[in-house]
Amino acid sequence: MSLISLRRDSFSLLRELMRWRVAMVLSVLIAVLMVVLGSVNVRMGLQDTAQLAWIVLGIALACIVALLVLPRHTGGTVFFCAIALLMVGVMAFGWYHGRNMQHWAYIFPPVIVFLLRSDRALVAMVLFGLYASAMTLPLVPGIDVVRFASGYGLLVCFMYTYALLQERAALMLRYHSDHDALSNCFNRRTFNEALEQLAGPRSSARRCTFLLIDIDYFKAINDLHGHLVGDRIITQVAAELGRAMDPDIPLFRYGGEEFSAMLADVPVAEGAVLAEQLRAAVEAADFQGVPVTVSIGVSHWVRGEGSVTAALDRADRALYEAKRSGRNRCSVSAPADPATPEGAAPVRVPQP
Repeated sequence: MSLISLRRDSFSLLRELMRWRVAMVLSVLIAVLMVVLGSVNVRMGLQDTAQLAWIVLGIALACIVALLVLPRHTGGTVFFCAIALLMVGVMAFGWYHGRNMQHWAYIFPPVIVFLLRSDRALVAMVLFGLYASAMTLPLVPGIDVVRFASGYGLLVCFMYTYALLQERAALMLRYHSDHDALSNCFNRRTFNEALEQLAGPRSSARRCTFLLIDIDYFKAINDLHGHLVGDRIITQVAAELGRAMDPDIPLFRYGGEEFSAMLADVPVAEGAVLAEQLRAAVEAADFQGVPVTVSIGVSHWVRGEGSVTAALDRADRALYEAKRSGRNRCSVSAPADPATPEGAAPVRVPQP
C-alpha cells in the first residue's frame, strides 16, 4: 500500500474531529434526555420504560467515557455502533413488553450513515425497516404499520440521497485538496504529509528513494514563449512523467517547475534507473516545437540512519549538481557514510 493511501491527511483528521464532536454532543444530550424520560416514566408508574431509559442512560455515559479515553476515530465509531445496536434492542424491547416503539426507529438511518458507506448504509436501513415493521406488526393495526413503513421509507430515501451527495462531495473536496490544479499531480502539502507519514512510527517503510525533478531552462521558456506555453509545458511534463512511472508511485508538484517522487522500500539503484527512464521520456516527448528536458536528483533514506529531511536535502544537492554539470541528466547522492561529511559530491548517473 502506498504512502498516499496510508497517510493521515488533514481532510481525514478534520472529518474525524467533526464526527467525534457530534458524538460527544449527542451523548450528552441523550444522557440528559434519558434522565428526564426516566423520571417521567417513574412518576407515571411505567416501570418497564423507565428501566429502558436507565439502560440507555448507562450506555450514553459509557459512550462519553469512551469518547474521552479512546482515540477520536475509535471513540466515534464506538458511539455510533452503540446507538445503532441500541435501536435494534429497543425494537425487541417493545415487542417483548407489548409496547409500540416504532417512533424510535427513525433514529437509525441518520446514525448508520455515520458508520457505513452510502450503499452499505442503504442496505442496513432497509433491513432495519423490515425488522422494525415485523416487531411492530403484533402491537398495532396493520394500517399503522403501513403508515410507519411509508414514512420510514421516505426517510431512507432522503438519508441515502444525502449520504451519497455528501460522499461524492467529500471525494471531490479531498481530490482538489490533495492535487495541484495545473498539473493534476499531488501538491506540496500532500508531499509534506506523506513525508511525515513516512518517518512516523505507523509506517512500515524501512527505506525510501527520493527523486527531485526540475524542468531545465524553464524561465527561458516562459520569457521566450509566454506563461501560457509555460503552463502547458508543466502540464505535459507531468503527464509524461506519470506515463513513465508505475501508477502506484505518487508524483508531486514540489515547486513551480519542480516535481518529486517518493519510492517507498525501493533501493537507490532502482530509483536511479527510474530517474534515467523519466529523463529519457521527457527528452523524447513532443512539446510542439519547444525543446524540453529535465534534470533529476536522487537520494536514499534508511530508517534509523538519519532523517528524511536530510535525505531530501541530499536529493536537492544532487539536483543542483545535475544542473551544474550541464542539465538533462540524473545525479545520485552518494550514500551516507560516517566518515564522509554531509554534503559530499553526488554521483552522476551515466547516460546511455
